[in-house]
Amino acid sequence: MKYFGVVLVCTVLAAQVGAAQDVGSIVGTVTARETGAPLAGAAVSVLGTRLTALTAADGHYVIAAVPPGTYHVRARLIGYGSGEDTIVVAAGRSVAADLRLPAQAVQLDAVVAIGYATVQQRDLTGAVASVSGDAVATKAAPTPTVNTALQGRAAGVQVITNSGMPGVGASVRIRGTNSLTANSEPLYVVDGVPAEQGVGGTSSSAQDPRNNPLMSIDPNEIESIDVLKDASAKAIYGARGANGVVLITTKRGPTGESHFTLESSYGFQRISKMIPVLNGPQYRQLRNEAIWNATRDSTRLPYTAAQIASASSYDYPGMMLRTCASSACVAAPQASEGLTLSGGNERVRYLFSGNYMKQNGVLIGSDFQRYGVRLNLDADVSQRFHVGTSLSVAMVSQNVAQEENGSVGAGANGILAAMQFDPSLAPKDANGNWTKSAILGEQVENPVANSSELKQLNTISRMVGNVVGELAITDALKLRSTFGGSFSYSGTEYYAPRTIAPGLRTGGDSYISASPVPSRQLINENTLTYRRALGPGRVDVLGGFSVQTSHNESETARAQGCASDATMFFAYGSCGTLRPSDSNASDWTLVSYLGRANYDLNDKYLFTLTGRTDGSSRFGKNNKWAFFPSAAFAWRVSSEPFMARQSAFGDLKLRVSYGKTGNQAIDPYRTLDQLGVCWYSNGASEINSLCPSGTKGNPNLKWETQQQFDVGVDASVLQNRVAFTLDAYHAVTHDLLLSVPLPATSGFTNQFQNIGSVQNNGVELSVTSVNVVGTRFSWRSALNLAHNRNKVLDLGGVTQIFPGVRGGGFVEGGQTDIVRVGEPLGAIYGFKTNGLWQVGDKCYLSNAANCTPGEYKIADLNGDGKIDLNDRTIIGYADPKLYGGLSNTLAYGSFTLDLFMNFSYGNQVVNMSRVFNDLATGFLNERADVLDRWTPQHTNTTVPRANFARPRRIYSAQVEDGSFLRLQTVTVGYDLPIHGLWGAKAARVYVTGQNAWTATSYTGFDPEVNSMGGDPRVRGVDDGAYPRARVWNVGVNVTF
Repeated sequence: MKYFGVVLVCTVLAAQVGAAQDVGSIVGTVTARETGAPLAGAAVSVLGTRLTALTAADGHYVIAAVPPGTYHVRARLIGYGSGEDTIVVAAGRSVAADLRLPAQAVQLDAVVAIGYATVQQRDLTGAVASVSGDAVATKAAPTPTVNTALQGRAAGVQVITNSGMPGVGASVRIRGTNSLTANSEPLYVVDGVPAEQGVGGTSSSAQDPRNNPLMSIDPNEIESIDVLKDASAKAIYGARGANGVVLITTKRGPTGESHFTLESSYGFQRISKMIPVLNGPQYRQLRNEAIWNATRDSTRLPYTAAQIASASSYDYPGMMLRTCASSACVAAPQASEGLTLSGGNERVRYLFSGNYMKQNGVLIGSDFQRYGVRLNLDADVSQRFHVGTSLSVAMVSQNVAQEENGSVGAGANGILAAMQFDPSLAPKDANGNWTKSAILGEQVENPVANSSELKQLNTISRMVGNVVGELAITDALKLRSTFGGSFSYSGTEYYAPRTIAPGLRTGGDSYISASPVPSRQLINENTLTYRRALGPGRVDVLGGFSVQTSHNESETARAQGCASDATMFFAYGSCGTLRPSDSNASDWTLVSYLGRANYDLNDKYLFTLTGRTDGSSRFGKNNKWAFFPSAAFAWRVSSEPFMARQSAFGDLKLRVSYGKTGNQAIDPYRTLDQLGVCWYSNGASEINSLCPSGTKGNPNLKWETQQQFDVGVDASVLQNRVAFTLDAYHAVTHDLLLSVPLPATSGFTNQFQNIGSVQNNGVELSVTSVNVVGTRFSWRSALNLAHNRNKVLDLGGVTQIFPGVRGGGFVEGGQTDIVRVGEPLGAIYGFKTNGLWQVGDKCYLSNAANCTPGEYKIADLNGDGKIDLNDRTIIGYADPKLYGGLSNTLAYGSFTLDLFMNFSYGNQVVNMSRVFNDLATGFLNERADVLDRWTPQHTNTTVPRANFARPRRIYSAQVEDGSFLRLQTVTVGYDLPIHGLWGAKAARVYVTGQNAWTATSYTGFDPEVNSMGGDPRVRGVDDGAYPRARVWNVGVNVTF
């Protein structure tokens, strides 16, 4: 491998030297047919060759080094139909080819990736959603992650940005959630190489950048994203296709003159919303009132009237925000820089890019940085042999905000801890030490202390590359081989100094830990493609073989009692006590045989058959292999003779598909009995020994298998000015992997078995339109809507299970959600309330104390006269009834305005800040809402009376409507008239706002949240997640 770069460069140079000298060129201008206005950014290609060019700001293009001959030239641009011309090129001469493009909502001849091949949009038989690279580029939506930028861009793709912390990714669900315990994220494939992420649906979080394979990709590097949604489209990926497949294609170098592009942007972030809490006197008054109402004992009141009146007030939530010493500085800045160099000739094409991004968090203790470079090369060694390579290297670092309990993580809720802390207590005492709040003898940690002093640094270094060779054996038969892989080294370094509680141990120790995780994945794929005319149609057959291997290691070292806090992560050598460490390694292999056959009969009837056989080391000896087939048919009605006289439809196609896909995303070795390391105390020391890990192996484990049926319509009307796609689907996932309890006599606690099933039904609609096309003004729109209904069909003989939640011990029952047969995943579980008890209400409970005026009136669902855990019921659903996005692009002269909105309707959210901070218990500080609490003098309210003894439960009163309409991005751009100045071909300046405006009735920080991360069983929980910021960016893009 170390000589690979040298060999590749030599190959490229040899190809360049060998390029033909007697060549001509093609020049021309691309304009809009309706207005004659020049079109910038149009892709001009010479059909049958790899010669391409992009038009400049004035619509002009040049394709140099064209061998003599007759060629067909085609120009394409999003929002327009294609234009073609036939020209003859002579040696040493330039020939003109001016092309005019009609305005269209959809490009029927646009190329779409479908896995191992590409097809034209008009020939699709499956459900595929395409998103252009411009839509996800940072100039339109400043974001460090690609999956976050997909939000609202494709019908049926639900993206939930679970946290506003810098560098945190998102949970992505394509057509609903298909699993309970296996990973439910889609498979990402970047330039043909699968980008695997951490597996295990409940143990791996899509929020953690170390598990996000897209974290190292700059969105500006992307040419297109294609989302495979139905069984016909995704069956080619077999065992990994059940959750959908996202194909990412990065930009390649064009032919013709070189282009050098610089892009720079700078912006700032502000927290979009703050939730008021009680001040010092209000908090002390509430505590007194809550204790009095609970005990009627004045001797237990903690404060006198004088102490209440004289209480100080400290804004702890405000202290969590990043601030500046100078009013002239920006509290939470972000900046990004990028450069791209691309070009080539008919033999060699190249693209080199570099990027840097720095984003500070709006909360102290958090930030994100990324450095990256990419090199894409293509070389035509001969007329029949092509070689290409892609190589990207990225380094990412993330400082992570702290959690309430003193740990750290992407689900950080330090802001919730700040809302709960005693506002009458100064942050530091007279000696400069951090203070703590004491409630009932328990020490409540100072959240500002933990956020300021506690450090966790996540780092990732990742190299991803592949080499592709294509040999045209004949004009109809092509062999393609790909060798690729990814190598990463991630780590987590944690340090808790002796100045705060997490670092305090016996003798006032500090605490340190480090967890390096090296990993590698290698893949080799070989395919044969056969294309030719067959009878009245054409056939396209693909067959192939694939092998992918993965190796992961991890190790954690711990120590305490370090000599100095100044050295932080580098203090191991000075630490007095080494704590128990652990390490592990895992491997898995996937071997596959795949095939697909397409037949186009008379340009009317399209048939597709797909099959893939996978063998996975993750599963037992009895179920190593499985076959995943699919079939699809499409009827292009618009090509029928009876459609010739109608003018309503420009294109009309009906589709139907059925197939089976799988999910292998579970941890390796689930089929084996596993031993772990257990630590036991022996006086002042600790000893270790092997012991059962708790999970018994199951040699009969097999794939989760999804069967899906899909029908769809693709159509364009009004002379192709409006295009729409409508899909309906029914999918059932069988053999769900569930953890089954085992008797203690087995020596294990549980075993994974294939015993459940879940269903998803839905409808999707996508509409694109060209609303106005004028000489100076144009307006284009795109809308997508999706409705999905999830249902649990079987849980292996039981009717319901209760997934645990973080901090569940602080909520009666310990759950926020229930998984129940007949109900969707994300069913919120708790007590149903019907207002407050008032004086004179008839009590229906056996204990009259439970009917005290001012308390919640809880429904006695089982009619036994008491309120207990048996009275809980489903009180909300986390999944929306409808979600989607709307984009509008308006252009006037050199100005552009891009507006993108996304929305969610009909979902509920458990607002844990109200569970913990809106019950008027007086135990911790509470939201200012409790100022409206019930008193004998103020009964017209929904806030219960102050009561120190009230149990903390999930009440329906704390489950809120999470519907929202958000102006996700707004961008105003201006194309500067500097063509030719300093050698520049084009320049653009722009201002972008992200999360600019949100309409919602939700009273938390943001309705789009899920503090439980990627766990498919627990959703719609806002446990004080990191607040989402409003971002404003100013940028410039210059091309030379």
